[in-house]
Amino acid sequence: MDRMKRKLALLLAALLLLGLTACGGSSNGSGSDSSAPSGGAADYDAPMAMEGEAGWAEDTEASGPAVNPALADAKIIYTADMELETRTYDEAAAALDRLVEEVGGYYESRTTYNYGGYRSANMTVRVPAEQYAAFCERAGTLAHRTRMSEDTENVSEAYYDVEVRLSTQRTKLERLQELLAQAESMEDIIALESALSETELQIEYLTGSLRSYDALISFSTVTIYLQEVYKLSSEEEPPMTFGQRLGSAFAAGLRRGIDGAEDLLIAFARNWVSVLVWTAVIAVVIAVLRRKKMGLPVLRRRKKEREPEKTDGQEK
Repeated sequence: MDRMKRKLALLLAALLLLGLTACGGSSNGSGSDSSAPSGGAADYDAPMAMEGEAGWAEDTEASGPAVNPALADAKIIYTADMELETRTYDEAAAALDRLVEEVGGYYESRTTYNYGGYRSANMTVRVPAEQYAAFCERAGTLAHRTRMSEDTENVSEAYYDVEVRLSTQRTKLERLQELLAQAESMEDIIALESALSETELQIEYLTGSLRSYDALISFSTVTIYLQEVYKLSSEEEPPMTFGQRLGSAFAAGLRRGIDGAEDLLIAFARNWVSVLVWTAVIAVVIAVLRRKKMGLPVLRRRKKEREPEKTDGQEK
């Protein structure tokens, strides 16, 4: 019995050393609690299965971003945000759908709007990391790109830290299972089962964090805002001479005048019924005021004619 207790004590001491080793391995990184991505891994399981399809995998070396040899094993998350304008909304949206399908991506979310007859869409696209650069370049040619921003996040330190902690927790789980198989007292069994339950929860959490990292690393995120416009916006280069500046100012004034006249005509077309009603009301009010104004002198003359003339004797 004493030999059994000594064996249990030695195994518990070994587990304590493993726990200290895990804490020391995670002290160099930021820790998975603060650096782990917020999304779950279940949402990306189906799209990640497309990684082995032959439709686009053959072109990954030619179309993917250039890889720095020093970052060959780095875990990098690529994200981009772009705004597009188009005068042919249906054609641009259909071309974007074909491009997403061609590179093996998918829409994570898509919301469409319609304000004043002009449509727009806010889309979040997930594309394979190997196709990220090619997708952004080709998407910018499907419509007039007005803005684009990119972000690169290197999560290698946090990723490998989670891997080390997961390996430590799995080793700890195996040792706890061995201890539980050899335990005889109820007190030891209860303590070991509690430690097993906590270790299994840690393994599940760390495994989910790794899957989330893998999903964000293997599939880049591109947010696209597609807007239908009447006229594409463009940046004018500053003129070099006074004559060019003056000519540009006259041209800009003419364009603004034409745009203002078009907007006025469109506003009149949308509200012509209200304009007619208010015009009729104003005409009636003006007619009534004119009639009253013209009627006052006539009444005064008639009143004077009705008054009898006063003689000097009557005044006395």
